[in-house]
Amino acid sequence: MSMIQQGSMLEMLKKKMKAVKDEMENAKEHLEETEARLQEEVRRREEAEGEVAALNRRIQLLEEDLERSEERLKIATQKLEEALQAADESER
Repeated sequence: MSMIQQGSMLEMLKKKMKAVKDEMENAKEHLEETEARLQEEVRRREEAEGEVAALNRRIQLLEEDLERSEERLKIATQKLEEALQAADESER
Protein backbone atom coordinates (compact mmCIF):
# COMPACT_ATOMS: atom_id res chain seq x y z
CA MET A 1 0.00 0.00 0.00
CA SER A 2 1.39 3.38 -0.91
CA MET A 3 1.79 6.26 1.51
CA ILE A 4 -0.95 8.17 -0.28
CA GLN A 5 -3.36 5.24 0.09
CA GLN A 6 -2.42 4.87 3.76
CA GLY A 7 -2.91 8.59 4.34
CA SER A 8 -6.24 8.50 2.56
CA MET A 9 -7.33 5.46 4.56
CA LEU A 10 -6.21 7.13 7.78
CA GLU A 11 -8.23 10.25 6.93
CA MET A 12 -11.24 8.06 6.13
CA LEU A 13 -10.89 6.27 9.49
CA LYS A 14 -10.57 9.61 11.31
CA LYS A 15 -13.75 10.87 9.61
CA LYS A 16 -15.56 7.67 10.50
CA MET A 17 -14.40 7.91 14.14
CA LYS A 18 -15.56 11.53 14.31
CA ALA A 19 -18.94 10.57 12.84
CA VAL A 20 -19.33 7.77 15.38
CA LYS A 21 -18.26 10.10 18.21
CA ASP A 22 -20.76 12.75 17.07
CA GLU A 23 -23.49 10.13 16.85
CA MET A 24 -22.62 8.93 20.35
CA GLU A 25 -22.76 12.51 21.71
CA ASN A 26 -26.15 13.04 20.07
CA ALA A 27 -27.44 9.78 21.55
CA LYS A 28 -26.11 10.79 24.98
CA GLU A 29 -27.85 14.18 24.79
CA HIS A 30 -31.08 12.50 23.69
CA LEU A 31 -30.80 10.05 26.59
CA GLU A 32 -30.27 12.87 29.09
CA GLU A 33 -33.29 14.77 27.74
CA THR A 34 -35.40 11.62 27.88
CA GLU A 35 -34.31 10.90 31.44
CA ALA A 36 -35.18 14.47 32.47
CA ARG A 37 -38.66 14.14 30.90
CA LEU A 38 -39.13 10.79 32.61
CA GLN A 39 -38.17 12.21 36.00
CA GLU A 40 -40.63 15.08 35.48
CA GLU A 41 -43.39 12.62 34.59
CA VAL A 42 -42.61 10.52 37.66
CA ARG A 43 -42.74 13.65 39.83
CA ARG A 44 -46.07 14.68 38.30
CA ARG A 45 -47.49 11.19 38.75
CA GLU A 46 -46.44 11.07 42.39
CA GLU A 47 -47.93 14.51 42.96
CA ALA A 48 -51.19 13.44 41.32
CA GLU A 49 -51.28 10.26 43.41
CA GLY A 50 -50.83 12.36 46.53
CA GLU A 51 -53.69 14.62 45.48
CA VAL A 52 -55.92 11.60 44.80
CA ALA A 53 -55.10 10.16 48.22
CA ALA A 54 -55.91 13.51 49.87
CA LEU A 55 -59.19 13.77 47.96
CA ASN A 56 -60.13 10.21 48.88
CA ARG A 57 -59.49 11.01 52.54
CA ARG A 58 -61.57 14.18 52.21
CA ILE A 59 -64.41 12.16 50.66
CA GLN A 60 -64.22 9.67 53.52
CA LEU A 61 -64.39 12.46 56.10
CA LEU A 62 -67.33 14.09 54.30
CA GLU A 63 -69.17 10.77 54.15
CA GLU A 64 -68.62 10.27 57.88
CA ASP A 65 -69.83 13.81 58.55
CA LEU A 66 -72.88 13.18 56.38
CA GLU A 67 -73.69 10.02 58.34
CA ARG A 68 -73.43 11.91 61.65
CA SER A 69 -75.58 14.75 60.28
CA GLU A 70 -78.21 12.30 59.04
CA GLU A 71 -78.29 10.62 62.46
CA ARG A 72 -78.67 14.01 64.20
CA LEU A 73 -81.45 14.93 61.74
CA LYS A 74 -83.21 11.64 62.46
CA ILE A 75 -83.03 12.26 66.23
CA ALA A 76 -84.18 15.87 65.83
CA THR A 77 -87.08 14.75 63.63
CA GLN A 78 -88.13 12.15 66.19
CA LYS A 79 -88.00 14.74 68.98
CA LEU A 80 -90.03 17.15 66.88
CA GLU A 81 -92.66 14.48 66.20
CA GLU A 82 -92.80 13.70 69.92
CA ALA A 83 -93.15 17.40 70.71
CA LEU A 84 -95.93 17.75 68.14
CA GLN A 85 -97.76 14.76 69.60
CA ALA A 86 -97.40 16.18 73.10
CA ALA A 87 -98.72 19.54 71.87
CA ASP A 88 -101.67 17.85 70.16
CA GLU A 89 -102.48 15.90 73.33
CA SER A 90 -102.24 18.99 75.51
CA GLU A 91 -104.65 20.83 73.20
CA ARG A 92 -107.24 18.10 73.64
